[in-house]
Amino acid sequence: MVGKSLDGLSLAEIFEPPWADPPVGPPPFGFESPVHVGQIPKTLIGQEVWTLVTLLFPELKVNEAKELTEFGSLWIDRRLVSDPLAKINGKEFRINLPAYKPQIYYEIDPKRLVFEDKDLLIYDKESGPPTVPVPHDLKNNLKAALERYTGLSLRAPHRLDAASSGLVIMAANRLSASRLSRGFMEKKIVKRYLALSVGPKPDFSKTQVEAVIYKVGQVYKTSQSGPGYPSQTIVTFLGEFEDKLLFLCQPLTGRTHQIRLHLAHLGYPIVGDKLYGGINGPRLALKASGLSFNHPGTGKLMTFGGPWPD
Repeated sequence: MVGKSLDGLSLAEIFEPPWADPPVGPPPFGFESPVHVGQIPKTLIGQEVWTLVTLLFPELKVNEAKELTEFGSLWIDRRLVSDPLAKINGKEFRINLPAYKPQIYYEIDPKRLVFEDKDLLIYDKESGPPTVPVPHDLKNNLKAALERYTGLSLRAPHRLDAASSGLVIMAANRLSASRLSRGFMEKKIVKRYLALSVGPKPDFSKTQVEAVIYKVGQVYKTSQSGPGYPSQTIVTFLGEFEDKLLFLCQPLTGRTHQIRLHLAHLGYPIVGDKLYGGINGPRLALKASGLSFNHPGTGKLMTFGGPWPD
């Protein structure tokens, strides 16, 4: 694995440039504070929810307020309200403004659709788009874009960080979603990731990281013991790759930011990982490059990605 290519691919091809968000639009989008929280005036109870948006942003036209609501920015009593004609009934509102105008800017690339049948789809996600909707945007995510492309109602039994790229499974029906979710929970689905770091050559060829993961503010941390969630990752050093260190990571648990935390724990934070100490890079150099699982309908073993060390 030492050299300038991995299975004929260059570093730039494995860790492609991220998908770019659209430019920040005019007010009210691009406000310094994108989140607005408050109590709903009693005079608005029973009114259509778009009227709440125009109360906060009187410069918006009626159709713009409705569009923002349909985009997924309005929450009432911690529940999403995307129908602008729904009646207001609650105590507290939260509006998450996108930095850009409500618009669909992300669609899938059919060439990246790795597999499709009546039970599931596998897509090679770009770095940038989230896997599922986020609190300010229902439209620009992998699940919604695949639904627009296929006309199906999909379920996401697992997901990648927005900044990560690689293979994602989407279930095409409830039974497949249930079986795949159980497979992830029971650790019967094998996931493999490629990650880049820098530093001195590690003194291990293969190791298993075990740590407790817990949240502090908006980031996660690791410790050897204490409160939190146990986590395990098998880390294999593949060699030097275009002046970087290339690691193969197989998570045995599915904690948030697990691989990023575990490589940082070893002293090799991922290139482009601003949260956990990685050097600057064009993107987070983490790619979900391998999946192995039993098909939820046929039971047949399916493997995508590779080849991998034993």
